Amino acid sequence: MRAPMRVLVPLDGSHLAEGAIPIAARLAEVCGADVSLLHVLERDAPASVHGEPHLAEEPEAEAYLARLAQELAERGGTIDYHVHEVPVGDVARSIAAHADEQESDIVLVSTHGGGDLRRGLFGSIAQRVLQICRRPVLLVRAERAPEVHPPFDPETIMVPLDATAAAEEALPLASMLARFLEAQLRLVMVVPTLGTIGGAHRPQAALLPGTTRVLLDAREEQAAAYLEQLVDRLRASGVESVGEVRRGAPVKELATDTAEHGDGLVVAATHGRVGLQAVWTISVASRLLKRTSAPILLVPIVDPDSDPLATQDSEGSSGSD
Repeated sequence: MRAPMRVLVPLDGSHLAEGAIPIAARLAEVCGADVSLLHVLERDAPASVHGEPHLAEEPEAEAYLARLAQELAERGGTIDYHVHEVPVGDVARSIAAHADEQESDIVLVSTHGGGDLRRGLFGSIAQRVLQICRRPVLLVRAERAPEVHPPFDPETIMVPLDATAAAEEALPLASMLARFLEAQLRLVMVVPTLGTIGGAHRPQAALLPGTTRVLLDAREEQAAAYLEQLVDRLRASGVESVGEVRRGAPVKELATDTAEHGDGLVVAATHGRVGLQAVWTISVASRLLKRTSAPILLVPIVDPDSDPLATQDSEGSSGSD
């Protein structure tokens, strides 16, 4: 029998960070998840965060987490909390270390409603956690007022794919969540059009537009066949699934597709520290988060021989819509 899902929720005391609470509560309710609330004391911390007093002292942080833990305990599951009492200079690194130590299945991190991972305290921490964390990170687009945090009850879950085994690494966790939440999986692939081809392939497409159109049409047919096989496999395992191929720019099409179907969650695999080269970089996740209200769960594919926590990672990432 599988151990309960472990969910880590880093909090800084702000209503913005509390945007992750409804998801933690829902997972505790439907699958008896073990939820751990975490506050990391920050060295030389600012006096306020998002216009609210910052939790800079251990006693107030303990009281804050204890109150939230008591409220969450009423929803089911096991709720605990911890204050990392030794102030640190790198909060994100501490969060990632706690996630590894607790073998967390999901780390819930709120970010700004605008989706900009690079702006503001918790935005920068969210970006940093994504860069170094070995565990799946669920980004929640949160608002400032606590009363506007919506309940988490997705009827459909999107899984963007690109016909690689790496991208399929998102499917086990997505399938498990679909079963618990009684949601349908929607497998989506985006094939570019002639006008949306980017990168190194653009000059060739401009030089041979007719040939490129034929190749892209063939790729669309291959994508449809690929998704059909995956859907059959998932349905055989008891997970309700459908597949869809879209044409155009990845971020724009995925955001449009998510809105059209009202997806309550997006689950995607990322490779290493910069994501799947074709689609899933941190900057692409940020742009998609900005265009949709759906939380985005990024499942890292980590080289077992690598240790991102031992590396000073300041790399950025880039991508195009």
